[in-house]
Amino acid sequence: MEEKKFDTLMLFQMIFVILVMAIGVYCKITESTQLIPFLLIFMGLITLILGLREYKRTHSLIGGIFYLCSAVFILFVAIEVF
Repeated sequence: MEEKKFDTLMLFQMIFVILVMAIGVYCKITESTQLIPFLLIFMGLITLILGLREYKRTHSLIGGIFYLCSAVFILFVAIEVF
């Protein structure tokens, strides 16, 4: 059985997931929409990291291209919201 390595991409992904969850819970509790652009930015970064990890795992751009395109779109929308 192959042992999974804990790499820096996984660390960044976990940090961004925790940030998204914290911001989401805060926005839900306070009913504030001021932090939604930051939520979108972190979600875009999570998607970008997923694409990079998929590319790193398969060494094929086709596997990660959907993640990468989605990340670019999400980050573009987040920038436009600002």
